[in-house]
Amino acid sequence: MTFSLTDVDARTALLRGFEGVDVSSLPRPQLLALLRIVGEVKCACDRLAAEVAGEVARRSTVDDGPGGLARQQGFASAEQLVSSVLGSAPADGFKLVRAGKALSQQGAVGGAMRCNALSVDKADLISRTLEPLAGDTGELAGRLIRAASHLDYRKLALVCRTEAARFDAAQTQNRERRQHERRSLEFTEDAFGMTHLTGQLDPVSAAIVKTYFDAQVKNGFQARRDSDEGGLPVDSRTASQIRADALVALAAHGLDCDSPAAGVKATIIMRVNADDLAGNNDKDTGLATCDTLTTPISLTALRELAMDATILRMVVDAKSHVLDMGREQRLFSWAQRMALAERDGGCAKCHAPISHCIAHHIRWWQRDSGPTAISNGVLLCVRCHTQVHRDGWGIHVDIDNHVWFTPPKTIDPNQHRILGGLAALTM
Repeated sequence: MTFSLTDVDARTALLRGFEGVDVSSLPRPQLLALLRIVGEVKCACDRLAAEVAGEVARRSTVDDGPGGLARQQGFASAEQLVSSVLGSAPADGFKLVRAGKALSQQGAVGGAMRCNALSVDKADLISRTLEPLAGDTGELAGRLIRAASHLDYRKLALVCRTEAARFDAAQTQNRERRQHERRSLEFTEDAFGMTHLTGQLDPVSAAIVKTYFDAQVKNGFQARRDSDEGGLPVDSRTASQIRADALVALAAHGLDCDSPAAGVKATIIMRVNADDLAGNNDKDTGLATCDTLTTPISLTALRELAMDATILRMVVDAKSHVLDMGREQRLFSWAQRMALAERDGGCAKCHAPISHCIAHHIRWWQRDSGPTAISNGVLLCVRCHTQVHRDGWGIHVDIDNHVWFTPPKTIDPNQHRILGGLAALTM
């Protein structure tokens, strides 16, 4: 591959228009424009760094002399050599070497990088997603690359995790069994008398634990707001302290099972497609999702969880309309929130976890006399809920059950609509 500065020069030329400008005096539109140009320059330089790092890795093998280039320079690996010379974190060395190897190959990821359609960070994320998958991943790679063009890194990571699980659904059950076997919890005491907990949980076990602790944190923060408004003593505990206290309460209850259960009641919500649950797909390869997890689980694990825990099984159609909530009841209050959670998957605007969200009236309850109905509701985290009220964001649910956000003119003079909810993460 020929080393070329053409792209870097083109991006840098745009920066020269800001030469000598006092950044602190720039109006918001110009500041944002400068940030985007700096980002483009960084991406172009990152691609050059990846190209060089890939070549360093190629020469750091025994075929390139005794020990290879990296060992000749006193490093155990090419990744260590790259990160040391560039003054970056060790993880960056691994990222640049992986991206450099992709650049030197004829795969879809390397091709997208050469066309400047994929940043090094996103290319590394997609490469790490595809690497452990068995079979032809060409189509999946193409879809992830297309998704990368309009998703930021965090949202792309969610899509990669979900799509990899769907691609490898046949292996999901075996992977879950291996994960369950690796579950662990260790207690160690330090010199100051503090006990440290170290452990790892398989997805199904984590669903139970995270659902409970998220509910305690949310309830604690709600109680704090109520105390502020009522002039009562304020609970100043952090989220970490609330979780620690909840764990102690659970253990205390386990030691005295005749006492009432401690903590706020929480329900594990499992979501599954109607066709998958009915067995209309090949074999038993469908997947279920959980509010407190980003990794889908197999239908087998869903059925096992349903036997051992109190869960709400929610069956939906292709457009995320709720078909069955596992029991007969009308969609009021709590049940309506569960239906909104299925459509929005968390905060419909920023994708924060469902446990951090409240149900917001699109047409406001007092100002607009908006009804408490699913068609007039949307899940928003506290931060986004404040932004919607304060800045005047518009919200609309279309006939396909998709949520759209319209920014105020102060943020986008053209007010281009932004797709929200789970639909924004679906390819």
